[in-house]
Amino acid sequence: MSSKDSIIALEEENRRLKADNEKLLEVIAQMNLTLDRLIRRYITNG
Repeated sequence: MSSKDSIIALEEENRRLKADNEKLLEVIAQMNLTLDRLIRRYITNG
């Protein structure tokens, strides 16, 4: 594999990792919202 091929492969992997990171950050944000709702419900109904 030439260095140009290696760079192309690494750039593609970098794009995939960035996309995965964005998805995970969205999941974390949603989990935080859900946790906040659960805490509010527990406090108000507890």
